[in-house]
Amino acid sequence: MWKSTGLLILMCIAGIFVAGCTTSGNSATITPVTTPAPSATALTVAPTPQATAIITTPVAVVATPPAVPTTGASTTDPILHRWIRQYGDPTAYQSTGYEFKFYPDGTVDYRNGTTKEVSSNIIIDTTYPYIEESGTWTALGNMTYLVKVLPAGQSGAQFIRQYTLVPAHQDPDFPGVTIPAQIESSYETNQIGSNTNEPPNSDLMYYPEQAKID
Repeated sequence: MWKSTGLLILMCIAGIFVAGCTTSGNSATITPVTTPAPSATALTVAPTPQATAIITTPVAVVATPPAVPTTGASTTDPILHRWIRQYGDPTAYQSTGYEFKFYPDGTVDYRNGTTKEVSSNIIIDTTYPYIEESGTWTALGNMTYLVKVLPAGQSGAQFIRQYTLVPAHQDPDFPGVTIPAQIESSYETNQIGSNTNEPPNSDLMYYPEQAKID
């Protein structure tokens, strides 16, 4: 036991001695170990995409109004008056007649009844029973007009006639007598001479004439 212990001690002393001699005799230089610095790696950073501004210009929408049909003519059409016909003996106590009143919107008023004269202006006397209906008129050109009276009432007055406007002119049968502007249709023409064999009379009204006051 002791021998083993003594031997171990001697070996330790010898090791220390050898180590001390080696260091002092060789003057060893200890080179520090340098850990290489990590190389910098260039990082490529993708550019951030720029937002593109989209500018939308509003488009103005203009609504096109629908075409409005016209049944009449302009406000200067010569038909736009009141036209009245008084038939029968104008010197009698009472006469009858009918009239048309044309409006720019293509409508027409029709009256039929007893006539009377007020300040040389002939009108339908509304103090007596009379018929009144409304209708439409259309300009056909060349001073001709289509008149339709198709009533919704109970008077029974309904007809379709084509009238021609004839400006004021000299009466060919009575020189010096001027016939006022009038509207003529086959309805009135067919009545001339149908009830009498007398020649035309300048005092009779064969067609609706333009009233002195509308």
